[in-house]
Amino acid sequence: MTDGQKIIGARGSKLLTGVSAHTPLTGYAIIPQEDTVITSFIVDGVEERTSYGLGGNTLKAGSLITVPSGSAITALTMSSGSVVIYNG
Repeated sequence: MTDGQKIIGARGSKLLTGVSAHTPLTGYAIIPQEDTVITSFIVDGVEERTSYGLGGNTLKAGSLITVPSGSAITALTMSSGSVVIYNG
């Protein structure tokens, strides 16, 4: 996927809600739609919540979390809130 395709969300997006695990995913970015607490953030099969500064923090609505080019968010769990994930 080119950077231009990422900017326009060419491969679509999906709203994730609820406290169950969302998997399998292939996203490159998430945007919380409301204050959101992430309890698990898996990138390329590895738990990366702490690496991305998501441990113990509430994400504010509209904040943008991206992973490096070539990587993918493969699973996500929230204890509250909702996010839109952009497909890679």
